[in-house]
Amino acid sequence: MILWLGGPFGVGKTTCAQRLVDTVPRARLHDPEALGWWLARTVGRVTGTRDYQELRVWRRGTVRSASWHARRVDLLVIPMTVLDDDHADELLGGLRARGHDVRHVTLHASDDVLRARIEADAVDPGARRWRLAQVDRWAEAAPRAASRGPVVATDGRTPGQVADDVRRALEA
Repeated sequence: MILWLGGPFGVGKTTCAQRLVDTVPRARLHDPEALGWWLARTVGRVTGTRDYQELRVWRRGTVRSASWHARRVDLLVIPMTVLDDDHADELLGGLRARGHDVRHVTLHASDDVLRARIEADAVDPGARRWRLAQVDRWAEAAPRAASRGPVVATDGRTPGQVADDVRRALEA
């Protein structure tokens, strides 16, 4: 099974994913940002593309690498925000076309809580500003993301509680 863990930047996707990997036997974390980082600094410089998710080679590479890893574990957890619906459909559909059971779960935080988490995060100031600038973009994309599967609220919850709710959503 592949769990695509979506939600706004700063909601706690990576923390939740790590909790799941630590507590679910034969689970593994897969981070498509590593490929994206490399492509943005190579292909992106040539094409002038600043957002690696716009690169078709990233989307195809993500499907290929996630599919390869998913065949070697019981649960592959991918914490990744994808705001563009066509890109999300290509990624999730590509994995399903390769025979995978793909579940999409969205983590949700209220705007006030999300902004407070981003402000409190120890990331560098540039990353903090970028994340804050994405809050409104996420608000526009959230209803479409929520239509892909269960939504798990994170306000007032510990990372362990959120991970438990995600695990229960996968079992439902």
